[in-house]
Amino acid sequence: MPVRAGVVGLGGVADRIHLPACAAVSALEIAAGADPNPEMRKAMAEKFGIRHTYSGFEELLAEAKPDFIIVGTPPGSHYEICRQALEAGVHVFCEKPFMPTVDEASRIVELARRNNLLLRVNNQYRYMTYYAETKRRLESGEFGRPYYIQCWQQMFHPPGKETNWRSALKQYVLFEFGTHALDLACFFFDALPETVNVFTPRVRPEFDADVLVNATLRFPGERLAAFSFNRVSHAPEKYLEMRIDCEKASLRISLGGVARVSIDWAKNSRRFYWKHGFVRGGQARAEVNGLPRTYCNSAKPEFAAATAEHLRLFLKQMELPVRPSDAAEHARDVLNLVFAGYESANTGETVRLGVR
Repeated sequence: MPVRAGVVGLGGVADRIHLPACAAVSALEIAAGADPNPEMRKAMAEKFGIRHTYSGFEELLAEAKPDFIIVGTPPGSHYEICRQALEAGVHVFCEKPFMPTVDEASRIVELARRNNLLLRVNNQYRYMTYYAETKRRLESGEFGRPYYIQCWQQMFHPPGKETNWRSALKQYVLFEFGTHALDLACFFFDALPETVNVFTPRVRPEFDADVLVNATLRFPGERLAAFSFNRVSHAPEKYLEMRIDCEKASLRISLGGVARVSIDWAKNSRRFYWKHGFVRGGQARAEVNGLPRTYCNSAKPEFAAATAEHLRLFLKQMELPVRPSDAAEHARDVLNLVFAGYESANTGETVRLGVR
């Protein structure tokens, strides 16, 4: 018998990610959807075959009685939706950003633990094939110990270009997007950072938000991660680029499409070599002595596919007699890292992160 999901929020993220992900998981059935917009309810019901829709999540919980809910509403509503679902005995799969405050996140994590219910936050990038394959190879020792991560984004996309709740955010890039990159750094280093330094200079005063973010994180074991997120760049768009320097190789992971034709000089081998190719989803490659070797390609974007993989893990953990809380605790800790970053930016000081 399939596990019954209730999808709360039938907007863009449900259309692009949550509902296609649900459709890809054979053990899952979309029992109902909820959204205050009647046109949205009608469109998503027709597109994805949702038989029951409601204007409010309270009705969905009471009448559809799902096994778990997927929360895809703006983050300001997450606490109340998660609270009511957990108090009703329903597991929760919550979209990021997790919560507006760390205190709310801690209370929801504790409520899930107390009720022995599963709570996970959909920082799904680690389930994309190029990140997952990189992690597998790192754990095998193929590349040696990773010690330095660089991560950057460049595009012209200030809050005014958003058409939803994101357009009103003052804490914008680090809060709304940064959790993905921060989670990946923790994923590859298998640790939380010890300190954080963040700068959010007002390079474009007309945008009352953090449109440029520079962050340096110090991890245990003499390891560093550096982040540069620029949402007011006129350079060619780079959705998310990452370099991981290891003892035996340097890794380059590109998310958001890769198109390149170039001739480069390999100093050690003293010869020219071609770099060329195009992939719409992403690519991971290793570089040794200046020579690149691709070890993972993705022909198309994986946002929905990675969420489907995350949902498969979610369903497996729902079956356990004691539901683990480590993933929810980690999501809370990543959120704490985000707000520590804003504290650092406001004070100009390094923020030391306490061990929970």
